[in-house]
Amino acid sequence: MKNKKIWIYLGLFVASLVIILLLWNEAREEGYFLTEKEKRERAEFMAKGKFSSGSSRSDSDSLQQLDESIPQEKILKDYLEWSEYPPNSRPLTKYNVDLLDPYFIPLAPIPMADKPTDKKPNEYSCKLQPLQWAAIGTKDPIYITLECFDNKFQRVPIDVRDVKLWREFDGHKFGAVSPDGNDHGTDGDAKAKDNLFTFQWRPGIKDWGDMYLEVQFIYGKEKKEGKLLTSFFSSPNQPAEWNGYFSDDPNDGSLSVRASLNVFRAGTYHLEGNLVHAASGEPIAWAAFDGKLGAGRQDVEFLFYGKLIRESGFDGPYALTQLRGHRVNLPVDPEWFGQGQEGMRKILAAKTTEPDKELVAPYREKYTTRTYDSNTFSYKAWQSPEKDQQTKQLREKLQ
Repeated sequence: MKNKKIWIYLGLFVASLVIILLLWNEAREEGYFLTEKEKRERAEFMAKGKFSSGSSRSDSDSLQQLDESIPQEKILKDYLEWSEYPPNSRPLTKYNVDLLDPYFIPLAPIPMADKPTDKKPNEYSCKLQPLQWAAIGTKDPIYITLECFDNKFQRVPIDVRDVKLWREFDGHKFGAVSPDGNDHGTDGDAKAKDNLFTFQWRPGIKDWGDMYLEVQFIYGKEKKEGKLLTSFFSSPNQPAEWNGYFSDDPNDGSLSVRASLNVFRAGTYHLEGNLVHAASGEPIAWAAFDGKLGAGRQDVEFLFYGKLIRESGFDGPYALTQLRGHRVNLPVDPEWFGQGQEGMRKILAAKTTEPDKELVAPYREKYTTRTYDSNTFSYKAWQSPEKDQQTKQLREKLQ
């Protein structure tokens, strides 16, 4: 009898251990026990509009070219997780800082050296930081800040000696009017004499493309000489603008938010927007529109997939924020690929003569939707012939 009890207790212990292990693995897959780094990597992976697992290739024809060092079981698992939502409507979390603040790309301070040949840096670091990654239009300026730090990360005095700005395109350099700058608390400089030097610049009509700013300066109590280079994109011509008209409705288990633009230049557009909980500001999803727009007033639809809203647990109203995008300015029209010999002739004759995009200025305000119960939206995972085909292809690789 005693031995029987021991075996019963041992069996219960083993069963409990198995259950705990299964729950632990499930919890890890759901992200409950991930490190901050793992959470950030998972959020970045899930937010992508194209699937990739260990490969820079992510189009629909490239699954066979995925990194062979990654087990096929993991690639299939990653794809099934990623494809719960459509490519044009993806999860958005606090870890997706590039989507939550899409116009700011933070730069790290650069360790400075007294001479270019020095192998070791001195005790200072400096940063030349554009406050937006792009100058858009000719009305609003772009600001670039310059600051230097000592080994205690305290700002030190700087004295700007020379400023150069130019544009580069197709291997050629083109001069541009250099920006003005100051540390006097004016013209965009937030505070006088705080050792944060601020440059202000507005593009001219010809300043379209990649811009490069080089600054020579003196820094620190030892009056050391420094030089930094930074870059940003400039898009002075406005192809379209958001006009502030919006509407929203449920659509087949998802939320459809329509935004209106005044289109000045017809063409193919790529536009994006974020959906957040209106009351708390918690991110829920981001969506993209890709398509052709004619000149005049045009409406575009951002479809926020229902499963994302249900999983957020938030009832409406929701807010559409960070509207952004560009007119695609590639020399090749995708439709040419389906035009046979005539299309091929156009493709071969196409030449790049301009930058590949014209930016639409961001919409600074937010649009708040109607009130919704989250149960209005579907928990259903995304389904499509493309998903079925890729899933089948991955499963065949396991056989």
